[in-house]
Amino acid sequence: MTLNRIAPEAARHARRPVLQAAVTASARCGDREQYRDLLDRNGSAPPVIWAVQRAAAQKLCAACPVRPACEELALRDGAGDRASDGLVRGGRTGQDLAVDREIRQSGRLAAATAADRQHLLELDAAARSERYTLAYAMDVGPVTKLGLRRDAVERIGAMAMRAADRGEAWDIAVYNAAGADVTFDFVFARDDGALVVAA
Repeated sequence: MTLNRIAPEAARHARRPVLQAAVTASARCGDREQYRDLLDRNGSAPPVIWAVQRAAAQKLCAACPVRPACEELALRDGAGDRASDGLVRGGRTGQDLAVDREIRQSGRLAAATAADRQHLLELDAAARSERYTLAYAMDVGPVTKLGLRRDAVERIGAMAMRAADRGEAWDIAVYNAAGADVTFDFVFARDDGALVVAA
């Protein structure tokens, strides 16, 4: 399975971040406004216009390499309902999605969304427990701060950057537990990010 093509069975077993990455990277509709208008019914559109629009949306989706990922996300997100026909996701109408979610695949989807929640909790816990080393040099010599959490790196790194602006610190770097330089994963080190001020 690659992010530019995903099979239906792989989509059903994938976690939400993988599905979303596939859709973001390779969906035919992408982030284009004209496709968003095609995939969602304008409330005032008469049924005959919506029927043509829906058919065009389904044709667009049929040729999409990540259609199964989009469909799976729509099922997990609760897109559509049985009472109204107002959208197309992954080549399926909102009514079709609702029937699958509520009747045909309710158990599987409940398990998938529970696994998604658990996966996000695990990622969050891993991010909170990850520790970093912040190193920089000053006139008095090298300074190394070991075992810092991400928030501490941001605070101390911002102070080091202010010292660097005054010419009092240089060679500021952040390393992860494997020793890889991850300096630019932090806001304080990016030109486009605002400095984090210590409270």
